[in-house]
Amino acid sequence: MEFEEKEEQKLDLFVFVDDFLKEAKRRLVLALVLILVCGIGMAGYRYMTYSPVYKATASFTVKVTNPLYSSVSSYNTKTAEQMAATFPHILTSGVLQERVKEHLGISYVPSVSVSANSSSSIITMEVTDSDPQRAYDVLNAVITYYPEIAEFVVGSTMLVLLDESGVPADPVNSLNVKGPAVRGAMFGAALWVALNAVVALSKNTIHNEEELKRMLSTPCIGQVPSVKTSRKNICPLVHKSKKQPGFAEAVRLLRLHVEKLLDEQQKKILLVSSAIPGEGKTTISANLGISLARKGKQVLIIDCDMRNPSVAKALQTPCHNSLVDYLHGKATVRDVIMPTDVENLFIISGGNGGKSYAEQLSQERTAFLIQAARNLFDYVILDTPPCSLLADAAEISELAECGLMVIRQDFASRDQIMDGIQRLGDGNLPIIGCVFNGVSRSLSNGYGYGYGYGYGYGYGYGNKSQ
Repeated sequence: MEFEEKEEQKLDLFVFVDDFLKEAKRRLVLALVLILVCGIGMAGYRYMTYSPVYKATASFTVKVTNPLYSSVSSYNTKTAEQMAATFPHILTSGVLQERVKEHLGISYVPSVSVSANSSSSIITMEVTDSDPQRAYDVLNAVITYYPEIAEFVVGSTMLVLLDESGVPADPVNSLNVKGPAVRGAMFGAALWVALNAVVALSKNTIHNEEELKRMLSTPCIGQVPSVKTSRKNICPLVHKSKKQPGFAEAVRLLRLHVEKLLDEQQKKILLVSSAIPGEGKTTISANLGISLARKGKQVLIIDCDMRNPSVAKALQTPCHNSLVDYLHGKATVRDVIMPTDVENLFIISGGNGGKSYAEQLSQERTAFLIQAARNLFDYVILDTPPCSLLADAAEISELAECGLMVIRQDFASRDQIMDGIQRLGDGNLPIIGCVFNGVSRSLSNGYGYGYGYGYGYGYGYGNKSQ
């Protein structure tokens, strides 16, 4: 199998939306967590940092004490406007502040603002502070000392108090955590959306057959739709999937292609592998074997994955002897070959040998076993461990005659697929084609099947089952 030159990947909007929705569905719990955490966090921050602010106010008129102008209302109004305009400068000059601080015995003067009515001589003064009593005391002190300090600017004046708030009882800034909570929740939701978008954009998987053709020069000889399974029956079997005609038809077409290619090349020993766990290679091996057997062919499936054997479980076949027993010299070739409930279909279970026995797969006893099986059966299917993660499949490839790569839709990355195929190619194993597995309508450009992928639970390499 050769790789075509990697072309620049263009963003497919439909694929991106589908990826985004899938990632969003997987992370619904995370969305709730982010919304709650951000909402509660911002509400809590608002509560912890809340400081009440009180405002003391007073309204008064300005009268000029000079007898020549005191009776002229327009002059009083002009003086009030001038007083309001010059107040910030007088206050920041330091003289008024020092007089107020000295009078009240405080270390600083809180915020003071003054405004004048444009049509009268009424001035409104406001003092805001976290201490209501201090705000009121500063208000009175400023009213008392301001005319004295401002005399050199606006002349001799007198402030006549009209109204005052007294010591404020309620803060002007009420504690409101609802607003921050809503903003925090919105921020959490936006963060969740951004996370899903980044993950969807960064995915480097195969979404449809067109992408597969662009990446690999080998033909795709079959598309198998996704099907629903249960924890009791983790592997969908073609002879027990009467309610899923699309799956049965896809397996039949795959069998026709595989059988034709093997017969044309006069080969019997087919290695079936995938890049990583969870792509459904055991499902393909089992159903391909069943379909061939139901056509009258003598078929043997050898479970070469002794780290995580699954063929016997998939076919629901009890096995007393296994490949481990044979490699250990405790059983002969005929002892480990077990019949299944499908006529003409036999299996050799992988047993549970772990790493030590997995390393013996390339030895002479394994070669003798496969050669003996070739003489006894029309077809021998080798179900191997994932070829991108382990060297087992590459070692077994030296004993096989051809290979079939299982690639699950939107699952393994392109790099993992290419690495797995490269490892098989290192053993000079000819790849007759690949199977696009677990295909759903949403990503397959109109593929006619789609039942909700559900293969496997708890594969022994730390990923989902195959």
